[in-house]
Formats: sequence, structure tokens, C-alpha cells
Amino acid sequence: MTLRERFLQTMHYQHPKKIPNFEFGYWAETLPRWHSEGLPKEINDEASAYGYFGIENFAYVSANLNLNPVFEYQVIREDENYLTYREGNGVISQVTKKTAHSIPHFIEFPIKNRKEWTEYKARLSDSPEGRIPDKLDELNVSLRDSGAPRTIWFGSMIGCVRDIIGFENLAYLIYDDRGLIEDMVETFCRIAEKCLPIILEKVEFDAANGWEDICYNSGPIISPKMFDEIVVPRYQRITKILRSHGIDIIFSDCDGNILPIIPSYLKGGMNCMFPLEVNGGSDPVLIREKFGREVLLLGGVDKMVLDKGPKAIEKELLRLKPVVEEGGFIPHVDHRVPANVSLEDYRTYLKLKREIFGIS
Repeated sequence: MTLRERFLQTMHYQHPKKIPNFEFGYWAETLPRWHSEGLPKEINDEASAYGYFGIENFAYVSANLNLNPVFEYQVIREDENYLTYREGNGVISQVTKKTAHSIPHFIEFPIKNRKEWTEYKARLSDSPEGRIPDKLDELNVSLRDSGAPRTIWFGSMIGCVRDIIGFENLAYLIYDDRGLIEDMVETFCRIAEKCLPIILEKVEFDAANGWEDICYNSGPIISPKMFDEIVVPRYQRITKILRSHGIDIIFSDCDGNILPIIPSYLKGGMNCMFPLEVNGGSDPVLIREKFGREVLLLGGVDKMVLDKGPKAIEKELLRLKPVVEEGGFIPHVDHRVPANVSLEDYRTYLKLKREIFGIS
């Protein structure tokens, strides 16, 4: 049985002999630490680590559903401690060189008013030109031959807006100039509406994935009411396109506590929750109890226990076992593995995961 078949059976509650062995990557500092603990030096990125540890993965396909063209990367200031630069989305950010891979300090966002949005919007044409992958027929054959579950990127509706105006501005503008926020969300929605059908006519997919990251440990940046009014109608348009092409597993990457907006996700046509940050409030056991089999689950293994030793890891996995056995749940670490986790602890986690969930 192929990985694709095992994935589809798992997510349709059909109980394959073994569920997929997915994971969610590593901090940039994690693999270098493990090199000092015996990991071969050539295992230096996510793909090589997955191969080394026997981890399986999706076959991802992505159109460019964001800026086209992007801003040119520009170094604005640099000294021995800090680097200040303009990113491709126009945001000016600063990182300390010692922790360059952590979340940057955002200094200035490209959009603070309607005039700046009008100028920025010129880079967000919904024309498919320059946005679609080449040679779609060949891509379809390659994906089919891979044996992996195929997923198509459908972008972001509100997280991308937060990225270009900032957290505080989004919180204010949702009330002070709701029309501006609606125009931004609509712009990103139209790009997806124009581009996705072109790919879907040529390439067969099993799932679709997007990104938001709009939640913290107390819930989302905007209220569920505003989410329902502004974001959900756009998601309904996108998921209608996806489902018309046979895609019935649809998930969006959102960290933090997603419980307040799970009903909104479901209304918008998204039925799979990922990555289920337990410490942030998105416990897969609680979500299954609350929403039943209507919600599919990806992730949900608390990364905070990985450095606590074998007993703590085993306890966490056994806690999840009844939900995994029910189906519709592929467990893996609920975000990238942090650098405080030793190679020995990670090997222990993978071993126990295989034993407890029957992943051989």
C-alpha cells in the first residue's frame, strides 16, 4: 500500500495497517546541535533528516498567490550585532546575528493607510502570468509516480494581511477602516480564485493546505464574529473550487489556540486542523471531544515534553493513542523540534511513536 493510500484511508477513518509517519521539521539550530551528538554532518536540512529518520511527507505543489513581483531584498543597516533589511513583502525587519533564525523584530510595515495600499496592490494582480508552475502535465505524472499524498497550496486570507500591516494595525483597522481590510482579503482571495483552477484542471490532488498563524494562546487576533464576516465568505469561495475537483481534506497552518475559530474554519470549508499546538491551547484530545469526527487532525504531540525524558514522552503519546486509533488523526510534533531537544530524546520519541501507534 502506498503512502498516498495510507494517508487517504487514515483521513477517511478507514484504518490502514499503519498510519503515515509525518513530522513538522526542526529549528535551524537543532540539526547543528545534533551533529555534535552523533548525527552525520551531511544530514543538514529537513529533507535529508526525513530520509535519515525514516519520516514520510506530502508532495507539495504551490502557485505564487502573493506578491508578483516581490520587493528586492535590501540591507538597510548592518553592524557586528544586528542586521536590518527589507524583506520580499516590503517589511523592514531586524535580527540579531546570534539568533538570526528566530522571529525578527519588525520595524516598519509597508502599509499604514489607503494610499500605501493602493501602491502596494499594484503588485497583487490576479493575472496568472508568472504565478503558475511550469509543465503541469509532466508535474501530474511525477506526483502520481511518487506514491505520496498530493497537496496544493491555497494561500492565506488574513495572516498575509497581518504580515504587511502589523498586528496592532490589523487590530485597529478591523474597526477603524473595515473596508480597507475587506479589500485586502478580497484581493488575496481573487488571486487564488484565478490561479487554482488552472492547476486543478491539469493535476490531481488529495488535499489542500494554506497558512494563517493568527492565533495566540488566548485565541485569534480578530474576533470570531469578524472572522465569520470577513474571512469565511472568501474561504467558502476557495474551498468550493477545491471540493469541485475532489479535494476533501483541507487544512491551514495556524499556531496557538484555534478553538474559538474552529467553527469558522468548518463554515469556511476547512475540515482539518494543523499543527495543533498543545501548549498554545489546541489539544487534539479536547478538539475531538468537542467537534467529533467532523474535524480531522494533523500534529498535536506536545513538543514541550520531548526534552523531559522517555516516561514523559510515552505519557504524551499514550494520551493521544485513543484518538489516533479512532482515525482521522496523524500525530506528529506540534511545531518544529526546538534545539533544547537532544538527539537521544528525539530518537526515543520516534521509537515510542512507532511502537505506540503501530508505525513500522
